[in-house]
Amino acid sequence: MKRLITYLFFALFVNAALAQITYTVIKRDVTCNHQDLGDAEVNVISANPPYSYLWNTSDTTNSINNLNEGNYSVLITDGLGNDTTVNIQILLRICEMAPEIVFTPNNDGINDSWSIQNYQYFPESKVMVFNRLGQMVFQQSGLYQGWDGKDLFGIPVPDASYYYIVYHDKKDDGTIIKGSVTILK
Repeated sequence: MKRLITYLFFALFVNAALAQITYTVIKRDVTCNHQDLGDAEVNVISANPPYSYLWNTSDTTNSINNLNEGNYSVLITDGLGNDTTVNIQILLRICEMAPEIVFTPNNDGINDSWSIQNYQYFPESKVMVFNRLGQMVFQQSGLYQGWDGKDLFGIPVPDASYYYIVYHDKKDDGTIIKGSVTILK
């Protein structure tokens, strides 16, 4: 019986000494076209302080900033000498065009043209807008300049919902965004 108790004590001691370091990871990826760089932070939950950190960037804090896309790792060591390596991948988010759903071309200087966010990253785009009957009322190829709510002949279109097709690249039919935009005056 004494041998069993000694073994159990030894097993518990070894398990405690080999206890894994538990942690949480918070990361922020690089925004499209590197508008904002990424960040990574590791927070230890285990109960054996103090903790030391050694990133593959040579940083020694629990967080690092201004990261380009890529793979990063940090070696965490606790007060008992236990360590673990955490791998974090910072990604580059893909830019997406984001057409607004409403605009008001009433010449008041506010929201007078149809806005498409991130259009500047797609200099070879193609934008087409159709009325409810399927007739094209607006078309533009190349860097998007905005639609002012007028048809192909320069006549203001009535208040209504219009349907758009936006190609990221006018030569690639596979990258398409479809939706509707409403004109209110």
